[in-house]
Parts: sequence; C-alpha cells; structure tokens
Amino acid sequence: MFFRNNRIYKIDKNGNKKRIFFVLGLKITFKGKNSTITIKEPFPNFFRCKISCGDNCNISIGTSKFRMKKLRILANGKNSNITIGDNISIRNTCEIVARPENNLSVKIGDDCMFASRILIRPTDGHIVKSVATGEVINYGEPIEIGNHVWIGNDVTILKGSKIPDNSVVAATATVTRAFTEPNAIYAGVPAKLVKTGIDWSREVPGESLV
Repeated sequence: MFFRNNRIYKIDKNGNKKRIFFVLGLKITFKGKNSTITIKEPFPNFFRCKISCGDNCNISIGTSKFRMKKLRILANGKNSNITIGDNISIRNTCEIVARPENNLSVKIGDDCMFASRILIRPTDGHIVKSVATGEVINYGEPIEIGNHVWIGNDVTILKGSKIPDNSVVAATATVTRAFTEPNAIYAGVPAKLVKTGIDWSREVPGESLV
C-alpha cells in the first residue's frame, strides 16, 4: 500500500513532519498514486477507522484528546481534499463519501462533536442530465463544517452544504445548502434555521465536564 508515491506523515508538537507506515486503530488503503495522509500528534483515539483514497488525494486529520469511533473516509476519486480539524470526537460512525467523482472537498473545523451514524457526501455519486441538452447538472460541490459544531444522530450532510461556527445540527436533519448564521440550531428535512443566539458545551446539564 506504500508504493506509487503514496505517503503517511505525522506532525509532532513542534511542527516537524515524519513519514510513518501505520496508525493504531486506523486502516489505510491506497488505491491510486501520489496521495498523502497527514495526522497531527497526539493522535486521536482511533477505533476501527478506515481511509481509502485514489490518485492525488490529500487527507489531513488534526490532533485530538477524544475518541474517533468508526470514521470512514472513502476518497477513491482523483484530487480529493479532506481536512478534519483538531479535537474532533465521533461517538459512533461517521462516513465521508467522496467517490467516485473527482475534485471533491470536505473541510471540518476544530472542536466539533459528532454523534452517531453521520453521513457526509459532497457528490450525488451518479449522473443526472438535462433532457434538453444532455448536460450534466449535478456535479459535486464542497462541504464545509465550521468550528465548534455539534452534529446530532442520523444527520446527512449533502453537497454544497455549509454549517457555520458554534452551531448545532439536530438529530435526523438533512443539510442540503449553505447556511450563514452562526450560533444557531438547524433542524428538519431539509434542514432550516430554527433558533439563533445559542452556544453549546460538551458538559452534561447539572454535571461538570470530566
């Protein structure tokens, strides 16, 4: 898996980069060439996580004191860029499906909390054409999730979506477009703005954070 100019690097606390060949709890499969995976130390607590990438992909994962359980990154198209910030937690299963289309992008900011069964798709996966012209009308679009965003259970985030900083996406929501209001709650299918002027914490009501 390490042939064809594919590389895995770790970045230490001083910013130094060193090539490595495996990461505990993370299965990496290179299906193409010239792809790079970079992870900052100290590593997140990976548990049954997988990355698969095609040609010329760049995947970056920040440091975290939290657990990432069943993160799946499928970036088998060419030229995909997936960035995951620092201090991300995944309770159970987050799939980032950036295939089979090329030139797809997903960016996730710092200090985000992901619940269970979250799906992030910057592409439809199959072609839709105009009957009149034969033109493809459903190319993939970037997805951006800001800093300090809480994603609830069973949320789907589709191409072209943007979730602003300090926001909450309620359980079972489907995000289909770019939102601009930070400190807000988004809910529903498709998701819409339902409340503004909020912030959130990892603390449990009535208890201090351990």
